[in-house]
Amino acid sequence: MSEPFFEYQEVTGKVVEHVRFYTDPSNPPEIHIRFEDGTSLSLKFHVGVKVDGEYYRHEEGEIVILRNYDPVLTQ
Repeated sequence: MSEPFFEYQEVTGKVVEHVRFYTDPSNPPEIHIRFEDGTSLSLKFHVGVKVDGEYYRHEEGEIVILRNYDPVLTQ
């Protein structure tokens, strides 16, 4: 099982010069971290929608699931 997080090992121990959060409506939200050695880490947040599908029937006041569809991720 993989870890429930992702570590950016390249930046371990670096000293942060500044952190900026960009919210330009024409681009995805972005966190930009600038380090004192001139390198940067950019994290862009792409938001999507997950669609779950069910095909079912009402029988005597109960819902009977006929098929569950695999989730579809949209961008």
